[in-house]
Amino acid sequence: MISYTDVEKLLAVHCEDPPVLSLYLEVPLDPSALHGLPARASDLLNSAAGGPCGPADPDAGRVLAHARQVMRRLLEDRARDWLGHCVAIFLCGPAGLAEAIPLPTGLGEQAVFGPGPHVRPLLVALQRQPAYRVAVVDRRHAWLFAVAGDRIDTVPQPAAAGVRSPRYGGWYGLESYRVNERIAELTHHHFHDTASILTQAIRPGQERLVVGGHADTIPQFLALLTPDLRDRFAGSFVVDTSTMTPARVRTLADPIIRDWAEKSGQQLVTRIRQEPPGGLAATSLAACLTAVRQHAVHTLAVPGQGLVPGFACRRCGALGATGTGCAHADNAAFAVPDLIEEAAVSTIHDGGQVQAVPGPPGGVAAYLRFPLRHSPST
Repeated sequence: MISYTDVEKLLAVHCEDPPVLSLYLEVPLDPSALHGLPARASDLLNSAAGGPCGPADPDAGRVLAHARQVMRRLLEDRARDWLGHCVAIFLCGPAGLAEAIPLPTGLGEQAVFGPGPHVRPLLVALQRQPAYRVAVVDRRHAWLFAVAGDRIDTVPQPAAAGVRSPRYGGWYGLESYRVNERIAELTHHHFHDTASILTQAIRPGQERLVVGGHADTIPQFLALLTPDLRDRFAGSFVVDTSTMTPARVRTLADPIIRDWAEKSGQQLVTRIRQEPPGGLAATSLAACLTAVRQHAVHTLAVPGQGLVPGFACRRCGALGATGTGCAHADNAAFAVPDLIEEAAVSTIHDGGQVQAVPGPPGGVAAYLRFPLRHSPST
């Protein structure tokens, strides 16, 4: 499964001649239907070759022939491993790039030639199926689960020694009171230690937290989370810790993460729409490109699909539809297949976030760190 680290490695690749090929192909679940994949891939490749960043003559034929050869070999060798998935294939000979990454299905099919890998579908996949952590706690134990793609790893935590059953009694209840006080003290330390482990384990800005356990222990544990962990908290579920399995934990946690991702996108759109004119929102491609150039984007809201070709300046990175939007000479501009992709990549490099939402305001929108120095026409 793709990770943010994989995306960062792809973003480091740049090659204009020949350009990088990015192919997204839906692999059928039925093995008998695999024979049609090479033809579909070839059709997508031919369509991309006619785009604004397709390989230029006189080497276009050689580049396309090499891409078809590599794609066919990958599909013959590995297509059965990708049944029911969307596979992303990135190819560029001079850059030493020949990589195939299986993704969740439903991302759509497309091929794109460009100066770098087309990663927006990867960001959509990460958003739909993000990596996250699950902490399951009771009064004596804690389990930490790391979920990424189809994989779930479990790290059990040691028991807090000395905790006795709260049903234990004593002379006129005095011993019961002391035991309960001791239980509360040890439980507090146990939850605090677990929260500390989580703080160190969760990668900043990349993972969410789901908490599971008994109905009475979850609120106690949540009360001890640090502010950063509370910001990452997506939801909780009740589970019997004596009979749970990793598969059961994931079954309970996955819907919480999906619901959180959907609500997060809705909240972003609402937040952008509620901003007054001249405030912390940009609601058109022109406004978003200006915000990117001013390093003002906190969160960029992009559609899941669709390409908007344009130009980028080699010297200052300015993005525009014509290649004449900055003070440098026109020959400093080079064609890019998708201005939305370029804006997303620039936002990530600036430390901002990118979120795919259905129908963002103006086709692409942004929540800003600060108001733009001027408001472009929309």
